[in-house]
Amino acid sequence: MKFLALAALAVLSPAAANAQTPVHEVSIPSGSETLSARVLDGVGDGSRPVIVLFTGFPAGPNIPRVANELQANGYTVVVPQYRGTGASAGAISVDGSRADGAAVVSWLKAGTLPGADPAKIGLLGVSYGGWVALQTAAADQSVRCVAALVPADMGVIAARWSTDAEYRSAWKTDLDSFASDPTLARFGPAGVDGFMSSAVASADSNRLTTRAGDLAKRPVFIAGGRQDPAAPFQDHYVPIVNALRSAGSPFAALEFEGGHNPSNAQAAALSFIERNCFPD
Repeated sequence: MKFLALAALAVLSPAAANAQTPVHEVSIPSGSETLSARVLDGVGDGSRPVIVLFTGFPAGPNIPRVANELQANGYTVVVPQYRGTGASAGAISVDGSRADGAAVVSWLKAGTLPGADPAKIGLLGVSYGGWVALQTAAADQSVRCVAALVPADMGVIAARWSTDAEYRSAWKTDLDSFASDPTLARFGPAGVDGFMSSAVASADSNRLTTRAGDLAKRPVFIAGGRQDPAAPFQDHYVPIVNALRSAGSPFAALEFEGGHNPSNAQAAALSFIERNCFPD
């Protein structure tokens, strides 16, 4: 069992802010749909390593601060919007989001993005995006590393949805609030119930613990809050950490006091990426 270095948790010193270029939009095919993604070109000469940043659900219009910090440190950052969210086409689904993650990586590997190194791709995900990032890395061995902050395991959520009426009611209230604003999320004709019914049907295969072996040969970083109400620590963080340990993955784990707040782990994630993702 190997644990990767988490020293120097302070945010790395950024390059001069005026060297950063403006955000620009790209379109990425994903099956029969088209994803909208925002790109922050990395500061520096030559082809830049790429970090795909999978945000929480739904993907809002703002660029997360960590994307700007990664850009300043020389990484090109791609921030996709899942199908059925924001400016992307289609309807949101758990299986669709997995396909979207794979599609973004395939698009980058094809050398489609100017100035981005197709051989140096890492993933960073937050909440729902943490689950997408880990699933995407597990499915594609060319991904060099993956960091997941307060990952929300959709397999765990779907299994509890099907057995816990109080839990289901609380989640449905939140999802219905997203569905009421089509600029945030579009669930298709079956609505929120259809979204979750599909998730329940694939709950076992969507559990992160089933993918630990597929992550075992690359650096992995997991961070979880002990007081997290959205992705409870014992249900979401502990099982994947134990599974990675059993698989012999070269992973780093960070536990912090607090809830579903990725900012508590952001500096550690930046340090992990800088130290472990692209050593060559």
